[in-house]
Amino acid sequence: MPTVTGLGGFHEVGRQAIFIDSGTESLLIDYGISIQNMAVPLPIPKMPGAVVLSHAHLDHSGHLPSLYLKGYPGAVYATDTTFALSDLLLRDSHKVQMLNGLRPHYDLIDVDTFGKAGRRVAFGDPFGLKGATVTLSDSGHVPGGGSVLAEIGGKRILYSGDIKFGRTELLDGAFTDFEGIDLLITEATYSYKNHPDRSMMRERLRSHVQEVIGNGGIVLIPSFAVGRAQEMICMLYDLGIPMYIDGMGAKATRIILDHKHSIRRPEKLEQAFAAAIKIKKHAERRQVTKKPCIIVTSAGMLQGGPAKLYMREIYNKPECSVVLNGFQMAGTPGKILLDTGRYVDDDIDVQAKLKVEFMDFSFHCGRDNLLKFIRKVNPGMVVPVHSEHVQEFSAELKGMGFASAPIRNGETIAV
Repeated sequence: MPTVTGLGGFHEVGRQAIFIDSGTESLLIDYGISIQNMAVPLPIPKMPGAVVLSHAHLDHSGHLPSLYLKGYPGAVYATDTTFALSDLLLRDSHKVQMLNGLRPHYDLIDVDTFGKAGRRVAFGDPFGLKGATVTLSDSGHVPGGGSVLAEIGGKRILYSGDIKFGRTELLDGAFTDFEGIDLLITEATYSYKNHPDRSMMRERLRSHVQEVIGNGGIVLIPSFAVGRAQEMICMLYDLGIPMYIDGMGAKATRIILDHKHSIRRPEKLEQAFAAAIKIKKHAERRQVTKKPCIIVTSAGMLQGGPAKLYMREIYNKPECSVVLNGFQMAGTPGKILLDTGRYVDDDIDVQAKLKVEFMDFSFHCGRDNLLKFIRKVNPGMVVPVHSEHVQEFSAELKGMGFASAPIRNGETIAV
């Protein structure tokens, strides 16, 4: 009988890590860091027989290279797009930790090993391990990102990964046709709320941008480099307004365009990226803020990247606007700005004069779609993860007739 141990991301968002052990085979799924404070998962119970990465975001991938520093002899299994994007994010994370005076948990040579030893797998193609069979399926979250089905110890364990249903600018939405699932480990990031209609949000964004630009302002759109930056430029490039892309978003876009099979309309992203003006030098940033324009840049929670520099230029200009457009973690400058109107970062703590907008373009599923997915899969048990609301959601699921276990980091359940 296999067991599942939570090593990170249970009752929290960040440092996702799941350890599955059947006695004859062990599997580690994801091994991330906390974006807010660089916290890492709990130690692995033993060296896994194999490692599977659901997608590239650092809260799922950020600690993986440390396995090679610890002597892990095997491969990480993921899609080719995930490997390419992870390489970008892991190298940047190492640089950021060094710049902040932190000691990285891995060396760059470990990132090299992660890529060279990696096994590229395609969605829907099962791959066999010593005592398990694993299949990745499109999770609709970011290019290359997948749900993980592990058939191990006579059980079928499905990890949703970060999952999004329905079409976005980049993706067609998650695969959901799973059968005979004994245990569903599902993200529950937004188990407590639904998201607004995406097409309505798109029109609201475009209207807001045109209004601000018409009044002589600048629209700053801090965006996650992988997934969100690409969606933002796809939504705005045809407005005929000067649009700049800065930070890792440009590099990530080039990688995604090198893996066109991972998105639904590569020609649209190609057009949008060609229309966007790429910022290549630090000196160019001050020039950009001297005239009305759109700036799409990292980081999505204003906690780093060029977004910090642009915010310092425009936070006291009422004609300008910042559009926050995704999850804002507690304690980040984006969350503080959204909740209080104050811009707090390093030596700055002021009441911002610029317009602050939140537009929900989440790449996570909302409550109703999450419940619909759970009902469709109809698993023997549900373990919610990737949320601070798992206790309440698990209780709700029990009230609906599902077996559910809101386990915490360090706890183990038998399947």
